Amino acid sequence: MIEFYRPKNLLSNFVLVNGTARCGKSLISPIIASFENVEVERMEGVFDYISISHYFGKIEKNCAISLLRTVADEFVYSSYLSRGSNFRWSDHSSVLKSPNRLKYLRRLFEKEGEETVQRILREKPIFQNQGHDQMRFVGLLLDAWPGTFKMIEITRDPVELIDAWSRRDWGTRYCADPMALTPCIRFKEEAVPFYAHGWEQEYLDISPIDRVIKMLHGLQTTNRAAYETLNCSDKKQILVLRFEDFVVNTYSCVDRLADFLNTKKTKATKAAIQKRGCPRQPSQNKRQKRLEIIKKEASSPYL
Repeated sequence: MIEFYRPKNLLSNFVLVNGTARCGKSLISPIIASFENVEVERMEGVFDYISISHYFGKIEKNCAISLLRTVADEFVYSSYLSRGSNFRWSDHSSVLKSPNRLKYLRRLFEKEGEETVQRILREKPIFQNQGHDQMRFVGLLLDAWPGTFKMIEITRDPVELIDAWSRRDWGTRYCADPMALTPCIRFKEEAVPFYAHGWEQEYLDISPIDRVIKMLHGLQTTNRAAYETLNCSDKKQILVLRFEDFVVNTYSCVDRLADFLNTKKTKATKAAIQKRGCPRQPSQNKRQKRLEIIKKEASSPYL
């Protein structure tokens, strides 16, 4: 039997900025990108898909690890040539909005090949990618990059998440909207998001707001359970950060992030923080109004 194996990696420092959709990853990632030796954030879904496929037994572990390492090396190599980099001005992940945008423009003219490979090995960049709901799969990621993989897990007030998911129609769009890229599973003649694994019929029977509540509840409980199974050494590779703490105590949280990634803030960090309107105080009035709407729309078992 063939066993996939990738003994040597180009990338040594991989940080996954992770959390449920609408938890605040896009607020924090650009600030991290202002740190010394950190690459601009990317949103490459293939990392999510490999982990999900392995979790459900569709990809053997050694194959999954080999694929994760291979695509990570491909992305960091491409980044060093600005190949496949995001130059779309309106996107928060655009290199044109990066404090290091001149670096990415210069990379367009770099020679590919061994010279670039040696530069990556010498500089050891911190490659960052945004992930969705990957905490339950973190064991695979830790095995893929032993001792060097890091995850920043962002949590957020469930009231805010339920409101955000509802306003974006995630109670109906999964498996129906081609732009809803979360993997779906077949149930009878229907498709449901993999979040509903184990309660597929219930998902089909309940209202959109109840679906949202149950999906988010399931994600929080499974993510917490996966985290609690880790040993102390692995937990040190994960920084759990509350969104509400970050927006209020931004500068102390940014210091924690820099220390966690073994890097430093730069002159561009303060501007990156200010550009995202931090620090600020969340509105309790808005939260209360959102909670009242949820109470009116959701059924009692899900409340």
